[in-house]
Amino acid sequence: MKYWFFVFCLISSGLAAQNRALHIALGTNVGLLAKENKLDLSPRPGFLLGLEYWAKNQKGNFWSAGVCYAAFSRSREDKKETFEYLNVYSMPLMWPLGNKNQWFVQGGLFGNFLLGQSLDDNGNVTNSTKKMHRLYVGPSLGLAARLGQDDRSKILLGLRNDYGAISFGSGTAQRFNTISLMAGIEL
Repeated sequence: MKYWFFVFCLISSGLAAQNRALHIALGTNVGLLAKENKLDLSPRPGFLLGLEYWAKNQKGNFWSAGVCYAAFSRSREDKKETFEYLNVYSMPLMWPLGNKNQWFVQGGLFGNFLLGQSLDDNGNVTNSTKKMHRLYVGPSLGLAARLGQDDRSKILLGLRNDYGAISFGSGTAQRFNTISLMAGIEL
């Protein structure tokens, strides 16, 4: 019941916001294993595509929320492990850096849902999605810039770190610390 109250508060403040914007975001990410790196694979940059919503209330406080598709991999010469996630995040804590409200430090929560995992071992592909924890939640910290002139579309730049502190599901846990770099345009 507490969670529904939190969601209700976010939606209410978004609807009552004076200044709100939707951004299409495109970027890259790297997934670093938090603890479990049994295969000794090196992280490789991935891809993300999503939507991010920013709002400013009457008191001048900002918050953001978003959803994105994220894929990244780990590899070495003969092995490549690929992960695909649906990432949902909320940044209700945003502090502007300076008076122009262009640069922000963000804090909040995220949740990842594992869409797919596969291991290519020298041409033999194994899909272990159902053998792994499917849901990961944890803290999210970021640095964002919303650049552009007032009353015009803005460019959004962001650097975000999501730490998968808790995982749910049956099977093996693969908690990641995911670092994402993205750019977006305001609609």
